[in-house]
Amino acid sequence: CIIEKESELYVFAKFWLPSERIEEATARDNLPYNIYVQRGFLQLSGANVINYQDCYDYITNIINHYHLYPLRVMYDRYSAQYLIKDLESFGCLTDDCTQGFNMTPGIAEFEGMIKDGRIDIGDNDLLKVHLLNAALKMESQTERVKLVKISQTDHIDGMAAIIDAMIGRQKYWAEDGQRLQNMR
Repeated sequence: CIIEKESELYVFAKFWLPSERIEEATARDNLPYNIYVQRGFLQLSGANVINYQDCYDYITNIINHYHLYPLRVMYDRYSAQYLIKDLESFGCLTDDCTQGFNMTPGIAEFEGMIKDGRIDIGDNDLLKVHLLNAALKMESQTERVKLVKISQTDHIDGMAAIIDAMIGRQKYWAEDGQRLQNMR
């Protein structure tokens, strides 16, 4: 979730992990996943696969509790179809964002806003790990770039989600721009 206020973007990230895989993930990634759960950055979901109902509940609870209505829910179409159908039934507008070199404009805007100090990710250490695990690969014939993992076992989903949101922000600015600014 990205919220703009006074020309600064605030990033709120939540991650999910199957409960039966936390010990394996902790050993493999050498990360304190139990601490991330305690701090609210990570939610255990399902036994061996993520229960997307938990993701749906998280999003709809934000909408209902805080009265924050997402103008767009951008997503990577890889495995989110059931979640997206449920969110659309709830009333959310959704759009897919294909991963790859087409993400260059979102990456460039994010990079510029980071350099300008206009992105605030708070104290989410798990999101910081995802940002630090990401690198850019340049297409040989053009200036286009795409996100890649520094190492095969790294996780960059949080970084990719931010770029998806940036692309949605750019794509729908003419239609939603004034409402995206949250001036009040």
